[in-house]
Formats: sequence, structure tokens, C-alpha cells
Amino acid sequence: MRKPLDDYNVSPAHRIDADAVCAQCGTVNPEGTLICKNCGNNLRDQKRLRMQAEQQLQLGEELPSTRRMMLGIITLVGAIVIVIAGFNADRIMLWLVGSSEVVYSSDDMWSGRIGRQLNALTEDLRNQVIASNQIYSVLQKPVNSENIEGVYVLAVRNEENNFVPVGKAIVKPYNSNDEYMFSAVLDNGAQIRGIARKQEHRYVTSWDRASCEWGGVRGAVSGIVSKREDGRYEGYGGYERVDGNFEFYAFKLP
Repeated sequence: MRKPLDDYNVSPAHRIDADAVCAQCGTVNPEGTLICKNCGNNLRDQKRLRMQAEQQLQLGEELPSTRRMMLGIITLVGAIVIVIAGFNADRIMLWLVGSSEVVYSSDDMWSGRIGRQLNALTEDLRNQVIASNQIYSVLQKPVNSENIEGVYVLAVRNEENNFVPVGKAIVKPYNSNDEYMFSAVLDNGAQIRGIARKQEHRYVTSWDRASCEWGGVRGAVSGIVSKREDGRYEGYGGYERVDGNFEFYAFKLP
């Protein structure tokens, strides 16, 4: 029996600590959701910024009355600005990601010009034979490269907090403006493909620029990937047909 995609979710020790109710659109998301399934707001950042704002307001209550009132007003205004900016950070980022002249939908990843390019990229990936010793070598000692282009081993953490390989991926430049096309093939038969854009130190793909096909069914995908100091990439993704989010890791092959 094929392993469903939600089996790749993080263990209870690594559950995502995030707000359930999105302050941006009011959607009530399933517990452990990182990105709001309705508007793309980052719910973990929302909770962190909300708690920071509440702490600042609590500190203001301990000051003498006059100074407390003035600083309280300043803190309140500042906190509101910070929280609003935080609530919209990933939404703004996704707007920027989707602001190119070409507009995509998840179906575009399988048809037309971009579909043909991703088909060729996927075929290239399938032709990449990765030996087991190569896989476990990069899991133990990640390759630290500034160039994101290449082939990757995909992994998740198990209950013992060890990395377990679950598939492979390939990344190549796409057009300009720090855009990259990617394709991933998982051991359970799922295929994920799309276009991501570099935003500061993160690579982001929004719901209309990535898609997953598993068991003959397709659905939109979104995700954020960041490089860590040791060279590995850590990512969080969402699939519209599954509740919650997925934490995964990518290790570049030399």
C-alpha cells in the first residue's frame, strides 16, 4: 500500500507551533498548519509577533503612570505596526513572487511551454541514478554550496530525530530575476514540480506556481525553503488536498 503524503508530516516532537486562526483572513486552519490555506499568511510568524507585542504591552504596564501612558501609546502603535507587518510579510512576499508578467496556475505546470520544460527536467531527474552510499554520505555531511542548481536528496526526520531519505529533486535556473524551476520525485510515487523565486535568503513558491501529482490526482502546492549554515536546506510545504504542513530537508549532491 502506498504511503500517503501526510505520513511525511513531522513527528510530535517537531510539530509546528503556530496560530490556528489567521488574522489576515479569519480562516480557521488545522492544528500545526504553517501557511494559511486561504491567503498564504505565515501562521507561525503571526504567533511569534503576536506574543512579542503582548510582552511589550505587559512591560509598559510596570512603568510609572505618566511615562507608562506615553510609552504605552508608543508601544501599542509600534506593536500594531509590527504585528500588521508580520501578518503580511509572507503575503507580501508571495505577491512579489507572483508579480512577474507571466501568470501561472497549477495546471500550467503540466502543460504548455512550462509543462514541457518541467517534463524534460523530470526526465533528467529520473535518469539520475543515486547510489545508497551517496545518499547517506550527504545526509551525514551536507555539501555546502552557494549555487542552488543541482540534484538533491530529500529527507524527513523520524521519531528518533534521524534523517530518512524519501526522494530526490532537481533545481535549474528559469528565465531571470532569481527564478528557478524544480521537480521532485518521492519514493511513494508522488511528483512535485513548479517555479520558485529567491526572496532574500529564502526560496518561495506560491499556490499558483507549483503542483503535486499523486495517484493520478493533482493539486496546488506552496512552500518556503531556507539554507542552513551546514549547507542543508530546510523547507515547509503545504498541499491543498491534505490538512497541515510538511517539514522536509534537501541535501545537495556533489
